[in-house]
Amino acid sequence: MHLELTMKKYTIGIDLGGTNTKIALVGDSCDIIKREQFSTKLYKTKEDLVFAISGVIKKMISGYSLKESQISGIGIGAPGLVDSDRGIVHCLTNIPGWENVNLKNLLQRKIHFETYIDNDVNLMALAESKFGAAKGAKEVFCVTLGTGVGGGIVIDGKIYRGYTQSAGEIGHVSINSNGPKCNCGNKGCIESYIGNNAIVENVVARIKSGTPSILKELTGGQLDKITPHMITQAAKKGDKLSIQIWAIVAEYLSVGLVMVVNVFNPQIIVIGGGIAEAGKFLFDPLRKKVRENAIAVSSKAVHIVKAKLGNDAGIIGAAELVRMQKTRKVL
Repeated sequence: MHLELTMKKYTIGIDLGGTNTKIALVGDSCDIIKREQFSTKLYKTKEDLVFAISGVIKKMISGYSLKESQISGIGIGAPGLVDSDRGIVHCLTNIPGWENVNLKNLLQRKIHFETYIDNDVNLMALAESKFGAAKGAKEVFCVTLGTGVGGGIVIDGKIYRGYTQSAGEIGHVSINSNGPKCNCGNKGCIESYIGNNAIVENVVARIKSGTPSILKELTGGQLDKITPHMITQAAKKGDKLSIQIWAIVAEYLSVGLVMVVNVFNPQIIVIGGGIAEAGKFLFDPLRKKVRENAIAVSSKAVHIVKAKLGNDAGIIGAAELVRMQKTRKVL
């Protein structure tokens, strides 16, 4: 296997997340050869995190006896506002201490490969449009649902970033000026209602107020152990509260997607992230709400589907970003 690897070119794809950082050695066809993962929260400073990333990359390359000339570059997806031209992370909403950090320079000083940075959901959208659920579609909008709520746009196979490279931030659309404060500093953002923590807090509050749910039994009364995955499992068992919660999440998300459908008129909306695992409990009410509230001609045409690439989307998108930059297909 090593002899075969030494004859080819590879990229390094990195998905920098608020919870975990994933790193992979990726082949020409965006096939993942080797992957590593560690907890982002283990590293208190950006310098320590970059040092850990560079260490994993070096170990990965040496482990396969690759030459530096075989690495085309490094692609990184970061969960926040990113200047992809200069490699600067303006802010990471759910990771403190990352304000106007030149991540490109930080990493290139540790490991001497050309590095490209972009928003993580932009890269998820790129991956899904090239290899996943949106393959073949021309106008693609992707949403990721997890700790935060992000969005990315691909038009004719290319990432659309907008004038200040902040396009697609559906999670920070305010739907209630008097709503809860979001990590971005605004009030009533969609993310503040349907991020992981908000969903769990809503469930716990309802159970504490007397709403019956098997979640109480599933956690042995330890409500702080509830997770979105458990809410989905309870919904599959017919738990009315859990089914209702996913319908509420769908309603909040639909407000943002109706705006996307009316303004952008995408061919397909791809939804990924851990919350998408709720399946029909999320997608059925979501599709219904969008059909009811968006402009009819657009809402009838748009397909709302679950992402196909799962946790690999960010890594694959990061690797594809490198390939497209090298072939000058990203403008």
